[in-house]
Amino acid sequence: MNDSTDIEIPDDPWMSHAFISKLMTQVSLPYKRSKNSLKEVIRRNGTLSVIFSTTADCLPYGKYPRLFEMYACTMVKTNDPSFDPKTNTLNLGTTFRQFLRLLNIEVGGKSLKTIKPQLERLFDCTYHIVNKKDGESHGYNFVVATKYDIDWLRNEPQENSLFQNTVRFSQEYINYLCDSPVPVDLSMIASLNSPMSLDVYWWLARRYSYLH
Repeated sequence: MNDSTDIEIPDDPWMSHAFISKLMTQVSLPYKRSKNSLKEVIRRNGTLSVIFSTTADCLPYGKYPRLFEMYACTMVKTNDPSFDPKTNTLNLGTTFRQFLRLLNIEVGGKSLKTIKPQLERLFDCTYHIVNKKDGESHGYNFVVATKYDIDWLRNEPQENSLFQNTVRFSQEYINYLCDSPVPVDLSMIASLNSPMSLDVYWWLARRYSYLH
C-alpha cells in the first residue's frame, strides 16, 4: 500500500491538524444505510479495489465512522497517551469526547446513543484491499478490531467510572493507519457536516499534497 512519502504536519494536532488514513482519501464507506442493509460493498479507484464487509446488522455509514477513523489515525500517528502501542488498545473515554467537541459536535446521551452503534459496526468491519497493475496483484485483508468494550450510557461520568471504554485494534489495521496518513485541518473538518463533504475534502487534501 505504501506508494507515497509520509507528509509531516505542524505540531499541536489537537488544536490545528489531524490525520486521515490514505485509503479514506481514495475510497469511502457508505453515506447512509441502504434499504436492504447491505453487509458488503466494493469501492474502486483506478487500479485499487476495496471491499468493506461486516458481521454487524449493516455496514458503518455516515460521518461518525469517518470521524472516528480520523481520530484513531491521529492518536496512533501522534503517539497520544490514550493509545497503548504495546497492546494496540485505544481508550475511548474523555479524549474521544474532547476530540468531538473540537469538531463542534455536542457530546451528550443522545449523540452517544447515535455514535455507539456506528462504532460497533466499524469495529466489526473487515477491509479487503486489492491493487492490480502491470500484471501484478497485491492484496491486504484485515479486521478493524479484535476486541472492544463500550458503555457510554452509564449515569456516572466516564472519569469517575471503573469501566473503561476501549478498543483493541488488529495489528494490520494499525499498519494501515500508519501507511502515509494525510494531514487535514480540524477547523475545516468542523465546518463540514455531511459525509460526502468530508470525502471530497480528504480527497482534495491528498491531491494537493503532491500537485506541482
